[in-house]
Amino acid sequence: FCRVPFEGEQWLRSRGHFNWPSMKTLEKIRTLDCHVVAVGDKISQHSSLEWRISYLLWERELVWSFNDTQLQCFVLLKSLLIKFIDPIVSEKLSSYHMKTVVFWESETIDDNCWRREFLLKFLKKCLLRLKDCVEKQTLMHFIDRSKNLFFGRLDDLEIKEKILEILKDILQNILVISMKCVDDIDLVTTWQNSHGHVDEFLYNCTVDHPSNITSDFEASRHSLELYHSEQVTWGINVGTALSDFKTLAEYHAALEDKNIASDFDEGFKRSVGMFVLLRSAIIQAVLMLRSKEANTSEKLQRLVNFMDEKSDIDAMSGKLYVITLLLAFGKKEEAYKRIKDAFFRSESPARYIYVGLSSTCKTIEISQQTISQTKGIPKCKNPKIRDFSVAYDMIFAKEDVSLVAGALKFECLVERSFLVHPVVYASYLRVLCCDKEEKMENIGRLHEAVKECEGTKHNYRHFNILGHCYHEAEFYEEACTCYLVSLSQTSANGRPNAAVLMLLVCLFNYMQMQRM
Repeated sequence: FCRVPFEGEQWLRSRGHFNWPSMKTLEKIRTLDCHVVAVGDKISQHSSLEWRISYLLWERELVWSFNDTQLQCFVLLKSLLIKFIDPIVSEKLSSYHMKTVVFWESETIDDNCWRREFLLKFLKKCLLRLKDCVEKQTLMHFIDRSKNLFFGRLDDLEIKEKILEILKDILQNILVISMKCVDDIDLVTTWQNSHGHVDEFLYNCTVDHPSNITSDFEASRHSLELYHSEQVTWGINVGTALSDFKTLAEYHAALEDKNIASDFDEGFKRSVGMFVLLRSAIIQAVLMLRSKEANTSEKLQRLVNFMDEKSDIDAMSGKLYVITLLLAFGKKEEAYKRIKDAFFRSESPARYIYVGLSSTCKTIEISQQTISQTKGIPKCKNPKIRDFSVAYDMIFAKEDVSLVAGALKFECLVERSFLVHPVVYASYLRVLCCDKEEKMENIGRLHEAVKECEGTKHNYRHFNILGHCYHEAEFYEEACTCYLVSLSQTSANGRPNAAVLMLLVCLFNYMQMQRM
């Protein structure tokens, strides 16, 4: 965006009356760009044609300015959302809403209140603000004060009341429930054994949990900062997935222009720039597949080499895009070799921070023959060293239909763009490439990967992929079960679901087989 939008300028001018954010942070924000992104109003008839202004970089700077108490509060709110709200009322509240609540509450708190002993007090203030916003169905954007983030979200009074009941219960039991948000540490039992005495509880923590909450958080801080910064990068990548070749070329030119991109850090420019080039290569691959002209092996190899050079956007998805290309052009043996070498023959275990929306697990662990997911973000041993790589969701657009494998072709028919968890996708590619004798064993591994992604609004698509694998293996009953599970996950919100088409094809093929 060539200039600061009116709403952004208005927000900057109003900041002088508040303690947070600091003037230093505001000065930095003034130097950052805003973006226009292809995201329309979901309830608009012209949603696919609409754009909106994004303050993504401004908000990233605000999060980076958080102190320990603010950051811990944000993490706790997201954990409360995932563990206590989403399982009952999904897709109505998001981590973006939690972040916005922390922003609003932060500007009202005095500097001397930002101490660790006030974490629970600050968390309670945020929850009370959230409860009030839900009651009024109004949560204004922190920067664009004309935009209500709850507009159209809480019109169903039954859902609204459920959310209010959950928030009321959390507020009444905030200490015990907050303890349940700390992964791998049973603080609730320690509290119960302390009979409500704070001093006894603190002592018992040192006995029961030598690695206490504070040191755990300090060990995770670098990983959390990396996770949140990479979320920004990945969010930009999602926004470019629907861009055509010309637009991608313009994005790349802008990232290379020092006058335009001088304020971006090098890691951000490098990662986004490589994804832009990867998307350009994917478009080129689609054109090659659709072309009637002969595609020479030299031309294909040049494209593979180019994508290999740009595949270092993360630890997994970049490599998986290249493998997808090889499989689309019939290079099954090379694709399978790459899958096994990259993800199933690791000489030493590897852990990645997962950045995406397709799973609530934030750690991906790779060891020999297996890829698994675990809760929580891995802890950094040395904050001066980037111990972990990240792994993004796979991002596909409807235009990729010629490139993607069978199950995803159906997804391209019903959605403009969609996400697939990298572990699910790697497991799916392994099923496609393996020998017949290994097929059912690898489908079993895929089934485990799908189960690990439970609890998100994107997991129905993973069940579609699993169902398609069962269908191809002629296990029709298992395939239908997967499609029905998928449909049950989207029936409440009316989201387009390829399972309808896949189920019809499955039933047709089953009846054809019965007649033979």
